[in-house]
Amino acid sequence: MKKSTVISLIIIVIALILIGYFQSLQQPVTQEKPIVQTETETKKINGLIMLIEFEEINGVLWWEKQLDQRNLNALVSVQENILEKCPETFKRLAEKGYEIAGNYSEAPFWDMPYDRQFQIMKKTKELVEKAVGKPMRIFSSRYFAYDENTLKAADALGIEYVLARGTKGVEAIVYSPLEYKVKIISISNVPFEEMGTGSLCDYSLWARGASSEDFDKVVEGSIEMKPTNMILVSHAYLGGTKIDWWKVYEKALSSDKVSWKKFNDWLNNLTPLKMKNSEIPVNKEVKYEVPKPAVPIKDLEQIPDLNELKSQETFSPVCY
Repeated sequence: MKKSTVISLIIIVIALILIGYFQSLQQPVTQEKPIVQTETETKKINGLIMLIEFEEINGVLWWEKQLDQRNLNALVSVQENILEKCPETFKRLAEKGYEIAGNYSEAPFWDMPYDRQFQIMKKTKELVEKAVGKPMRIFSSRYFAYDENTLKAADALGIEYVLARGTKGVEAIVYSPLEYKVKIISISNVPFEEMGTGSLCDYSLWARGASSEDFDKVVEGSIEMKPTNMILVSHAYLGGTKIDWWKVYEKALSSDKVSWKKFNDWLNNLTPLKMKNSEIPVNKEVKYEVPKPAVPIKDLEQIPDLNELKSQETFSPVCY
């Protein structure tokens, strides 16, 4: 190759490099900003709605409608009389993914003999499973009471969870006693004046003399405490039928601080605490065995369009 040719090639390469350099100077300099997620965006309360019913069905139907609109479901603790009266309603709920728990509200299970507990739980399990066509995974007695006999009976019957009164304030806890297969779901618990503590629940606050305005402050205050896990409970015949009490739940469901989840998703977003049963705290405080409401339920204003649900085929129950 001639010397002149080599020189020409070198000149061309240098020229191309210079052209590229000057073009790069004309381009705006852009720098990707790192994506920083705030604590608010990344960490919300793991929230669950729980319904209790042993009075009538309208409140359950109202809650069903509202949760359907939000693509949510709930844990529903239902007593024998309502389950037998409206089995098709609870079968429908179960098919939607609601977890139907057996509820025995005649007496707390604290210090009740094993044989009696076993028979009550067995009968309740059979009733639930006959109605909904699915295994009963959860059981609760009056006041969410349980003792070691309850755990033994639950294991014998293949029941996965029992409900318990709260032991860590508004923080809901799932305990896993090392000696048993059954786990204990400890409900969110809050104080109210001289009437002591109780579940984060409409009835619990109403029975302790709270107004719907008081309940709103308690729920809002509980959310502001930012528990990792929370269970908001409603006796559906109160929170699902009385307008001022329902508004508290409606506000809570719209909170951007809580990620409300379906029951199984709620469970999957927490880690049970594995402990010896003797080390798991037990709450037996009940200071409102005789309710002392400021306003009787019959005097509270009803949700205006509540009765229309009965005429809608989707929500109309088969009740006997």
